[in-house]
Amino acid sequence: MLSILLLGLLGSSAVAAAQQPVVTDDTCIWATAKVRCEPQEFCSYQYRFGDWTLSKSCRVRPEVKVPVVNNTAPTPIDDNACEWDYRRARCDPQALCSYQYRFGDLTLGQSCRVRPGVNKMPQQLHLAYAGAVTGTAMTVSWATFADVADSTVWIGTTKDNLVRRSDVQVNSRSYYSDDIYALYQHHATVTGLQPNTQYFYKVGSALDATFVSEVGSFTTARAAYDETPFEVGLYGDHGLGTKGEIMATTGYLGTLTDDLSFIYHVGDIAYADNDLILPGKTLGFFYEEIYNKWMNAMTPVMNKLPYMVTVGNHEAECHSPACQVSNYKKERLGNYQAYNARFKMPSAESGGVKNMWYSFEYGPLHITTISSETDYPNHPSNEYILMDDRKYGNFGNQLAWLEADLKKAAANRANVPWIIVGMHRPLYHLSGNDNGKPVKEAADIQKAFEELFIKYGVDLVIAGHEHSYERHLPIKRGQAVLDGVSADRKTYENPKAPVYIISGAPGNPEPNHSAKKSAPWNVVEKIEYAISTMRVTRQSLFIRHFTSVDEKLLDEFTILKV
Repeated sequence: MLSILLLGLLGSSAVAAAQQPVVTDDTCIWATAKVRCEPQEFCSYQYRFGDWTLSKSCRVRPEVKVPVVNNTAPTPIDDNACEWDYRRARCDPQALCSYQYRFGDLTLGQSCRVRPGVNKMPQQLHLAYAGAVTGTAMTVSWATFADVADSTVWIGTTKDNLVRRSDVQVNSRSYYSDDIYALYQHHATVTGLQPNTQYFYKVGSALDATFVSEVGSFTTARAAYDETPFEVGLYGDHGLGTKGEIMATTGYLGTLTDDLSFIYHVGDIAYADNDLILPGKTLGFFYEEIYNKWMNAMTPVMNKLPYMVTVGNHEAECHSPACQVSNYKKERLGNYQAYNARFKMPSAESGGVKNMWYSFEYGPLHITTISSETDYPNHPSNEYILMDDRKYGNFGNQLAWLEADLKKAAANRANVPWIIVGMHRPLYHLSGNDNGKPVKEAADIQKAFEELFIKYGVDLVIAGHEHSYERHLPIKRGQAVLDGVSADRKTYENPKAPVYIISGAPGNPEPNHSAKKSAPWNVVEKIEYAISTMRVTRQSLFIRHFTSVDEKLLDEFTILKV
């Protein structure tokens, strides 16, 4: 099945920007082995008078008009995936298969075989800030379905003059494989770069140009002294789905790559562990396929903008029936292993652990990323394997690291004035409060983290988990702190306590929902499918929340330092 690039849902301008062919009926084929039209997410059987083949009756679903990625797939491709399409007189899927007659072939379909090297092609490209000094390094990551022993990266300041960086070590590994599947993750941290500079790059095999990506580009982080305003994308809880609003979020993000400097995704990435609730997938093993589809769909965003991530509960494990009965799958896919293998955040540079907790800086921002899932008293188990007592976490002393990181950041406020914390589960949220007081798991999070936030003057805490948007007043120990808050509650001037927001509504297989509760510290709650953005200067954080479908403004407010 072709992987689908979910861009262009906002009209022809987005399609042109994506520079990808729009899905048409010619994209759809009849898969005899599966007795259905493929790609299933975007094609269906729609017989019309005069259709003389099953493929002729395969047409794009009426609600779908999106581009496709022609050189990627959600799982390894073998010859069984290739079929002869009599209507078009070719092998399909065309981007992955070609006609290759061999002596003994009895049918045209038998001569349809995978194009050489398809499984060695780089895909799922994404970026992350790196380096002990802001703006001097970038991690480039990608995946292949076959081992590529000579993986490398080329880089340059012009598109036509890329130099192979033989000094850059590419770390490659496969965290999960089985009889028909293996996925290799490749991470290359390129150092010696200049802040706020555009670089061009490509990745792949050093010795075989067949297995090399197209040229992409990125811009390094701004140094602390750079006072140019910039904008950041903020959200958590994003996955794939067939609902139009969910698909629109990915399309909307694809139109923002020239406007945003980076994206900060605060947990629950792809929802691969929800494979068991998807139609027709309850009893199979689709965890890796869903993760791969999401990574490919997001590649046109993540290969241009650094995509910084936070761990969420949906990163913990695969808990479908296929994983319940397989000790191998439990071990390989439990305790956040897929998440920690697929991404590489700057934890080594900041004294953190894997992608569980780390910090980085961009201009006047210091962003501290923590785990609300592990390694503090009474943290959630996130373990749903039946008749199993395995414990997740045990990555290290997160609270000691957090205090050291915040203490260092607070001492450097003259250079980097803003301290932001990202975590998946919120400390304050409407569903988890009793007259403003955190209860249940929120109370455990409050007990573990809030005093450190107050002690070191954290300005803003960004969370997800709740599939909604919430904007709160500055809060200290369960009480709203109104000093500096304007009458319309849209400006917080020199707030005397951390400000908390939740942006967990971009869309995923689970529905958005309202808490249907109130709290004295809450200002706004919205459940529309939407993302947040934050415009940053040394004096202000201007946060807005937009719907994905039509860019309707749902909320905006400003935090000022004057």
